[in-house]
Amino acid sequence: MKLVDDAFATDGPIARALPGFELREGQLRMARLIERGFLENVHTVVEAGTGVGKSLAYLVPALRAGARVVISTGTIALQEQLVRKDIPLVTKALGIDARVVLLKGRNHYLCKAKFEKESGARLIAPSVALERLWAWAERTETGDRAELEFTPRSDDWETLDADADDCIGEYCHRFADCHFFAKRDAARFADVVVVNHALFFLDLASGGALLPAYDFVILDEAHQAEKYATAALTATLSPSSVHRMMRKLHRTYAIPGAHDAELDESMRRLQQTLAQVPGDKYPVAANEGVGEVLPLLRESFYRLENWLHANWKDGLRKPTDNESEAERRRDLALRSVAAHVATVDRIESAAQQASNGAVPANEIDAVAWVERGDGGERYEVNAAPFSVAEFLRATLFGRTRSVVLTSATISAGGSFTFLMSSLGVDDAQQLVAPSPFDYAKQARLYVASPNLNPKAADFARRAAPLIEEILDRTAGRAFVLFTSYARMREVHGLLRERLAFPTKVQGDLPRSALLDWFRSTRHAVLFATATFWEGIDVVGDALSCVVIDRLPFPSPSDPLVAARIAALEAQGRSGFEHYMIPSAIVRLKQGFGRLIRSTTDRGVVALLDGRATSMRYGATIVDALPPATRIDDLALLDDLFRR
Repeated sequence: MKLVDDAFATDGPIARALPGFELREGQLRMARLIERGFLENVHTVVEAGTGVGKSLAYLVPALRAGARVVISTGTIALQEQLVRKDIPLVTKALGIDARVVLLKGRNHYLCKAKFEKESGARLIAPSVALERLWAWAERTETGDRAELEFTPRSDDWETLDADADDCIGEYCHRFADCHFFAKRDAARFADVVVVNHALFFLDLASGGALLPAYDFVILDEAHQAEKYATAALTATLSPSSVHRMMRKLHRTYAIPGAHDAELDESMRRLQQTLAQVPGDKYPVAANEGVGEVLPLLRESFYRLENWLHANWKDGLRKPTDNESEAERRRDLALRSVAAHVATVDRIESAAQQASNGAVPANEIDAVAWVERGDGGERYEVNAAPFSVAEFLRATLFGRTRSVVLTSATISAGGSFTFLMSSLGVDDAQQLVAPSPFDYAKQARLYVASPNLNPKAADFARRAAPLIEEILDRTAGRAFVLFTSYARMREVHGLLRERLAFPTKVQGDLPRSALLDWFRSTRHAVLFATATFWEGIDVVGDALSCVVIDRLPFPSPSDPLVAARIAALEAQGRSGFEHYMIPSAIVRLKQGFGRLIRSTTDRGVVALLDGRATSMRYGATIVDALPPATRIDDLALLDDLFRR
């Protein structure tokens, strides 16, 4: 461990490279543990409280590992920080010549062949938006859409992206200078590959088709790992997915319009059937009519598949003499249709398991549910495994020499049992590195009286005056966070004419623009939901108050949540104790974590859920928060903000 100790010494290379560096015991212990995990091939779980400096703690051993390391993060902001700031700092300080590649999903990159085809077929771009996009495509050197200073429409970007369903690989005449394959080749020779969770777990789901082989993995923001792993294994059937498939097929084949008409009619019938059950999200098994419509949709896909089998040569819009290229296009088209057939099969299988009761709750393979989107006008049907533990145990933890799981919020009451069981981690060395911040001095925690219950019909009316008083005492400078859009809009509607501070509500501007507005506006108040519970860093007085409307339990009506609870209870364990409470703890810690981001920050977290004091489980959840000074009188805030 001497190498790590030397790196973090008070007169060591990190201290010399980073002005104001202070030795943090938690950071050093974390780095030591990760290095040991790499040397001894054991997994590591670390909760690094805000301010510990977890990025440097894992980068020092990672950059000295002598083997390829994949670092996966949950947010683009952290990816950019690692590649542009933290990794260069460590490599320069330690004198390491490391090859580092930031790799994104292929739909983040421009396809030169598609651009040539689209722009070559027209003298001018068909819209102003595409004109801007084409102008960028002409000059970009990386092809990464992150360079764009505007957000293109998804349909516009789809005509240019390097999506796998359109890519013919080495048969493409632009393969040699393809933006995506250049990045992927660079990753093959990299020492460190930085990705996001979406790409990392999609790689696992694809059997390793997207990333080069690696020895070590660091999953930063690991509290999001289960969500992204579930998403990678989720199959979705929706009007959007079918229309997208047909658009891609039509770009290659002159498919008769009868197939479009048949699929449109099948999807129309499915949408009508899905709308017969009320609710924005419900189990497929609750809608008996779905079982009658899905076979008709499957037949529509089969007929399209048969046409492709029969016409894969003659049906090409641009005939080719290259047999291998034609076969590659055929395989891509058939794979796209087959994926939709497989989705229908998975949905039917999951629905049958749930409806006939023949399979014990803890042995159900998958969960199928309906979800309303597109402004409430369209529905999608999803199927996913209710647990990702076995999948990750087999594909990640059982095959990788050492995996590091780290975040500021992955323990529940100091225990990692919830995280490890949900991800399939059987054994790991563990560490809780507490934040170096003095929460007792810097932060106050106010919990509403027991008679304020967010389940009550009059909650918004009673909570609004309390929020108003809190904001008056903190001079605004606040996030007011909610667990639902409906509650957010209701409370904002009650307060918007009463507050003396600049206010905005989530949806007024894009997320990044809202953050810019908040940081640059004195005494600003932002009303927001889950999007602002994590991954937000506002240092200084601009954010001095975080109001949270209720204990953030998962919705028990969510089909995935219900399945996970049922599986626990089938094992004789309490779903509330072993799933709902740990989930709420991790989530609440994320919300709390928005407040104190430096040693000079100060402020208050106000929890408006009286159950936190009236119910036994409330104490368990609140006690897991950072050790802020508890207050029950808002007047005590005056002294905090006078200092």
